Amino acid sequence: MSDGPALLAGVSSTALVVGMARAAESRRPDRLFEDRLAGRFLDAAGQEQQAVWSGGPGERFADAMGDYFALRTRYFDDYFRQAYAAGCRQVVVLAAGLDTRAFRLDWPDETRLFELDQPDVLAFKEHVLRDETPRCRREVIAADLREDWTVPLAGHGFRADEPTAWLVEGVLIYLTEDAADRLLGRISALSAPGSHLAMEHVTRSMINSDQARQAAAASPEGVVNLLSSLWKNEMTRPPGDWLASHGWSATEEPLTGLARRHARPVPPAFDPASPGTGRVSLLSAVR
Repeated sequence: MSDGPALLAGVSSTALVVGMARAAESRRPDRLFEDRLAGRFLDAAGQEQQAVWSGGPGERFADAMGDYFALRTRYFDDYFRQAYAAGCRQVVVLAAGLDTRAFRLDWPDETRLFELDQPDVLAFKEHVLRDETPRCRREVIAADLREDWTVPLAGHGFRADEPTAWLVEGVLIYLTEDAADRLLGRISALSAPGSHLAMEHVTRSMINSDQARQAAAASPEGVVNLLSSLWKNEMTRPPGDWLASHGWSATEEPLTGLARRHARPVPPAFDPASPGTGRVSLLSAVR
């Protein structure tokens, strides 16, 4: 039985698979981070929701993704440490999902962290976290990134004249190229000099990888088809050039290098040594 509001289908449900990966990583003796709250989200979601991403094709999908979500989480954790070391005391997490960095990272004094996501996701999340105390000033904002979310952000005290550390994690694959460009335009318009930005860029070939096709064949209504149906990103420009066109200077790290740095195997879905795999890069940028 689930505890509190249930996660919905579609984009909202994909937050659960990231939570499952973070919970699993937190149990490892060689963990790259510890997210003690991730397991609470799984318990609250209940077995029915977890079953969407477990068993059969879901397990094959997880095998293909390997340590990707753990590596991505660690990369963005390190990004925030670098951003606040550079002076950012204002943080915005777009499409925050089940992100718990407000509760688990050691934020400097006076840090303000804004989380934006769909109302249903936030209702579930706030129910689970109702007894937890964040380590910073945390503002939770219900907003749709396809619409103008800048107005509610400003209404919660965001200051466009202060350097901001932005995170766009697991978002771009759900946006068309035009929608992604509008999103980056809004971020850029609100970013004072000294602001930082981090995101990942995944090629669509991930969803067409050999592993993904095998999982889809095993279950026509399975998890891979769900993700494929939600995938909108068809970006044609190199991500570094795209960021530069909006005034950002980006540093790009291929997933292969990140995995090597943390002594982890390259996730099979992104291993260039295997045929039919996708490519992913993680980017951090400064304005």
